[in-house]
Amino acid sequence: MRIKRVQNDFRVFEILDESLLGKGSFQVYRATKRGLTTPEAIAVLAREAGVEPAAVSFAGLKDKDGITGQFLAVEGGRKVDFKDHQLTLRTIGKSPRGLETTDSDGNSFEIVVRDLTGDDMRRIRINLAQVKAHGLPNYFDDQRFGCLRHGQGFIVKNLLKGKYENALKSLLAAPSPYGSDVIEGFKAGIQRRWGDWKALAEFCRGRRGSSAFRRLVEDPTDFAGALHVGVSSRERTMHLFAYQSHLWNRAAGLAVKAACGDDVWWLPGDAGSVPVWEELGPEAREKLAALEIPILGVGEALGPEASRLYDAVLRSERISQEEFLALDLPGFRPKSEPRSLLMEPLYLRAAPAERDEMHRNSQKMRLRFTLPRGHYATLVCKRLAKPDDPEAPVPRFFVSRHLMPWPDKKGDIQRPPRKKYASSYRDRDDSPPRSKDGRPPRRQFDGPPRRKFDGPPRRKFDGPPRRKFDGPPRGKPGGPKFKKSHGKPGPPRNPRR
Repeated sequence: MRIKRVQNDFRVFEILDESLLGKGSFQVYRATKRGLTTPEAIAVLAREAGVEPAAVSFAGLKDKDGITGQFLAVEGGRKVDFKDHQLTLRTIGKSPRGLETTDSDGNSFEIVVRDLTGDDMRRIRINLAQVKAHGLPNYFDDQRFGCLRHGQGFIVKNLLKGKYENALKSLLAAPSPYGSDVIEGFKAGIQRRWGDWKALAEFCRGRRGSSAFRRLVEDPTDFAGALHVGVSSRERTMHLFAYQSHLWNRAAGLAVKAACGDDVWWLPGDAGSVPVWEELGPEAREKLAALEIPILGVGEALGPEASRLYDAVLRSERISQEEFLALDLPGFRPKSEPRSLLMEPLYLRAAPAERDEMHRNSQKMRLRFTLPRGHYATLVCKRLAKPDDPEAPVPRFFVSRHLMPWPDKKGDIQRPPRKKYASSYRDRDDSPPRSKDGRPPRRQFDGPPRRKFDGPPRRKFDGPPRRKFDGPPRGKPGGPKFKKSHGKPGPPRNPRR
């Protein structure tokens, strides 16, 4: 089972609160992008409008993978009508102010799920009915934890322990299994020179990290200052959000287990497995709907139950609430936000299965649904792929090119089985027994010995040498040499029949 196999398989379009449109000095555009991040689309719009990127506002970030549509607002500048192979910008009206996160009413999704077997399609239909009736927990999904997939880890944990140098080194030089050769070579160069700040300032001149290393040349112990000047505020905030989201997921998981008991299943994730329910009783639903677990930060007091859950999570992280809330570095000041615990996809439906043109003997299905802002469509896809039998084989679930190891009924990660092919030698019933090292024994040839050739030796050619051609050079039919040598053009090289 695969999602995001190709770019057209994942489509998401932002739903804007149209009451904002009217008169004003801000021009609102609908941006349809393909393989671009939101900041990259903003840079194109700012260039075409003749304004700074800071003059462009938006309601939310959109993923680079897939075809995405969102709204951007620009104050002043030229009116833009732009289209290329990656981005289309069309004006839809004006507004009295720039866009904010509250102006988004959610996102509509269209997702193609590929490489489906008959059992996969059966499970999707069963799970789809359960999700429509009972919803699922509103966890943050893997898009929020890119720092784990790319090898940086949770930077905030190093900051809480006072390990500023480790945090800076992880941000600038942590190797990623998914980085390009150029970027990974640059990171390797930083690691080889680490500690020689003058050499690093020269090596990174005009590139990422140069400001941080110039700061360390001035003061070799000021790693906090190097983080401030060498890493953008947006990147620092993203790493803070990643750790806050991890803490929220774990607190919400404890609440789900407390409400549902042992009757939970588990979904895979880069930050760890998360529990979900199949069916949610009225009492458990009422309890979870009434529970408020805000994102941990300054600005909103925690209720008794939320405080107890966070204490349990932070105890396992070996930090306290007071230490986390006291974090006071530019870009790393945690702020609290409310977040609903329940997710209920709207208009969830699946089209009839079709033949998958990319995977032989497989089917594909098209899912459509709408989610509020801040909810993750990939989490819905994982829930629809959940096995319905503890004894069933582990699903092979791919997001883009990443295989997600699926947890068992206890939440432990299992290795998915390799695909078996009936034509493979080891799967045949007549295959010979294997030796101690797992290799099949070498077959002993028991036929007659090979007949040795005993005829006369091969005759060596002893005739005259081959005559060398000494005539005029051969020209191509219809070419100038052919015309010059023969006086008339020849037939075309590839005549149509």
